[in-house]
Amino acid sequence: MVLRILDRYLLKELFATFFAVLAVLLLITFGTETTKLLALAVEGKLPSSVVFQVLLLKIPPALEIILPLVALLSVMLAVGRLYQDHEMVVMSSCGISPRYFQKIIFWFLLPFALLTASITLYVTPLSYEKETQLIMEAQTSAPFAGLVSGKFNELPNKKGVLYARKIEADGQMLDVWIQYQGQERDLVLTAPQGRFEWINERLALVLLDGKSYEGLHANKESLTVQHFERFEGYLPELEAATRQKSKGIWAPTSVLLQSDKLEDQALLQWRLVLPVSVLVLGLLGLKLSKTGPRQGRFAKLFIAIVLYVIYNQLLVTARDGVSSGGVPLYIGLWPIPLLFLWYALFASSGSLSLGRFKRSKTAKLGGGA
Repeated sequence: MVLRILDRYLLKELFATFFAVLAVLLLITFGTETTKLLALAVEGKLPSSVVFQVLLLKIPPALEIILPLVALLSVMLAVGRLYQDHEMVVMSSCGISPRYFQKIIFWFLLPFALLTASITLYVTPLSYEKETQLIMEAQTSAPFAGLVSGKFNELPNKKGVLYARKIEADGQMLDVWIQYQGQERDLVLTAPQGRFEWINERLALVLLDGKSYEGLHANKESLTVQHFERFEGYLPELEAATRQKSKGIWAPTSVLLQSDKLEDQALLQWRLVLPVSVLVLGLLGLKLSKTGPRQGRFAKLFIAIVLYVIYNQLLVTARDGVSSGGVPLYIGLWPIPLLFLWYALFASSGSLSLGRFKRSKTAKLGGGA
């Protein structure tokens, strides 16, 4: 494909605006995410040592949502500047058709659509999985990170005391002694070894080959002594935070393709629609780029954001409808991007053609006078 001078000029404007808008939205998004993660770290729900790594793993999920919006805003602002500087009027008077701009926008956004497809189909599920594994491993080490060996460590909410003679680097605790004060019983546990493990997606304290003493502070008749080979208990405030995301979100695309569940098929269509949304919203941005001389480049910015919110919300509603069976699977999410695409192509083409007709008619009338 041989690029003409006009092609290179337009692509330069589009690329510069695209990356500028992308940088601004990324700063806003990750500023918010950083605040949330730091708040979780302060509350003790997330180890501070993994905050930066978790933040990096949130880049792919954020990009798949941001890129369609970036396509919409960048095209609207870049072409809108051409309208404000009257360059579009000159191009139209030189015989450049609206279809030429649609073609330029399509080829400009196609690489970003393919990039979005690779992110949403492969990178995002992998990042969700890595994020979960990272948090689980960090939370496993977090409880004993604040414990001091050879010292009586008070449990949260004053529920008891935990003592370990030695805590090794891998989290293995030696000569463990625990006093737990419950509402109905007073329990003392002793074991030569103990550690934290994940059991049923909850963080548990595991003691091996120990003894339990129940009713130790009551009369001798109520004292119960038991020997156990393995004890599993969930201490207060040491349980891991429940996963906020459904398992299906980080399911590999290959698994979704082989699944017959409506939830998986809805998620698969969601991952396929997002790359198409980059092209659709980019062409919609071309339609919104046309402004009057006194409107300014940012005159329709609010309208563009509202349209993006409506578009995204319609996709979410359609995905929920497919998951629940209310929307047929063969229809799915596709009517929404097709409707917006038809609107973008029809409105932009008709608007530019009408403008050329009015200018031509005015010129003829002026010549006759």
